Parts: sequence; C-alpha cells; structure tokens
Amino acid sequence: MNLSQILTHQNTLFAFFVYCVCIAIALPIFFFIHEKLDNKALQYCWDKIGMPLLRVLLIIGFILMVYPVNFGLVTAPSLTDLFSVDDMRSSFLINLVFFLTFFFPMIPLIGKWEELLIPLQGILCSMIIFSWLCKELSIQDYYLFPNIITLGLIVIISLITHWLAEYFSEHIGDYLDNLYHRDGFKELVFKGVVLIMQSPVIFIFGLFLGKQIN
Repeated sequence: MNLSQILTHQNTLFAFFVYCVCIAIALPIFFFIHEKLDNKALQYCWDKIGMPLLRVLLIIGFILMVYPVNFGLVTAPSLTDLFSVDDMRSSFLINLVFFLTFFFPMIPLIGKWEELLIPLQGILCSMIIFSWLCKELSIQDYYLFPNIITLGLIVIISLITHWLAEYFSEHIGDYLDNLYHRDGFKELVFKGVVLIMQSPVIFIFGLFLGKQIN
C-alpha cells in the first residue's frame, strides 16, 4: 500500500475516529481531576507524570489499532502473536516510550525542540513493534532508522503541525474561555489537537519500515 491507501484504509479511519474520541474524553477528565486535586504538589505530579503517561497510552493505543496497516501491510502476524512471545513486552513498550518524555531534553541538538517529542514517541513505538514483527517473520536483515528524505519529511511535518496546533488552540481556546468564563481551554485544546495533527508522522515512518517486508 502507498501512503494515500494507508490513510484512507477502513482500519485507519476507524482507529482515527476512536483515537479522537479517546482524546476528547480523556483530556477533559485529566484537567478536571487536576483542578479537583487542590494541592500544588499533587498537581505538579499529575502534570509531569500523569499527562505524559496519558499521552503515551493514547499514542501506543492508536498505533496498535492501526497495525499492520501503519506499515503498509494487509496481512501480518497478529498483535496477540507479537505480545505472547514475552509477558513483559507490553510493560516494556509502555515504559520505554514513557521514559522518552524525561530523557528527550537530554538528547543533543534536538532536546530543546518540544515539537518533536510526540512524533519521536510514535516513531519509537513503531520501531519496537516492527522489530518484533520482523523477529516473528524470521527477518534478520532490517533497519529501523529512516533515510534522509523520510527524516526530513518527518521533521517538517512535525514542526508545521505543531505550529498549526498552537495557532488553532490560540483562537479556539480564547473563544471557549470567553464562552464559558474560565481559563484553561487553550492548553486543553492544544494538547488534544497536537496529538491528532502529528499522527500522520506515524504512517510516514511506518510505511518506510514496511517497505522492507513488502
């Protein structure tokens, strides 16, 4: 499959719908709990641990829902087959992608580019699942790092979509703040919109990986 076929595939459309619904439900609940904590220390922990973990679960869940279409594949070993190899695989996947949140600022050159964090989390998750897929298919000769063209496209899309999410949240957030006479909608809208807008990176990188199997 090519990129347009992947993006219009019924599995992708269904997964994207579910992804958007989950974001629309989970993020408001997160902010509601944040307000009700009424404790600076707990609110700080909720922001620094709770939100990154929620975002990781949403990203991983989305990638699992679109598997194996995200790699441009019509058929592939099931997720059950991939995860049943080792009981620790699910926790390993979540923990590794989650820890990227904290280690990202330490990465040379790109550590200050917050715009790349969500795409990198999606890319890391895709790398791990693809490596398991190759092992399941007994494929030993494969590579996980993108070429210059794919990498450049990923960076450009990540920066543009991050800017668009900021622009969108700036206007919609102010409108909702005025409509409901409260603050906080700008941040809420941004966190949700950026997760949605940066999702195409997952398919671009996944297609790059999947071409090694096709």
